[in-house]
Amino acid sequence: MPHCVIEISNQLSNSVTPEQLLRSVFNSHVNTGLFEPDHIKVRCTGYDHNIIGTGSDRFIHATSHIMAGRTAEQKKQLSNMIVQGLIDLGITSAAMSAQVVDLDPSYVTFSD
Repeated sequence: MPHCVIEISNQLSNSVTPEQLLRSVFNSHVNTGLFEPDHIKVRCTGYDHNIIGTGSDRFIHATSHIMAGRTAEQKKQLSNMIVQGLIDLGITSAAMSAQVVDLDPSYVTFSD
């Protein structure tokens, strides 16, 4: 835990690689000190088609799903660190956002 999903418009494929995104968001999670590195899972998926108001169609959004128990301040810190890490990649003319969501108590996991 956590499970983080990065969504990105494919129009940014010339600006950043999936590996750069994954490593940046992974490191943001590690640097909070809230999670064991071996438990962090980060995925990235791209979109060819999207509408973002009447502006640019370039975006990156990360949603981090975590177990309940972190404070609002800790969650905000993680969101800020994710976005700052994306900014530090030098991406321009793109909307960048992050949110941290508590998993529902019904969440079940299994690994073999």
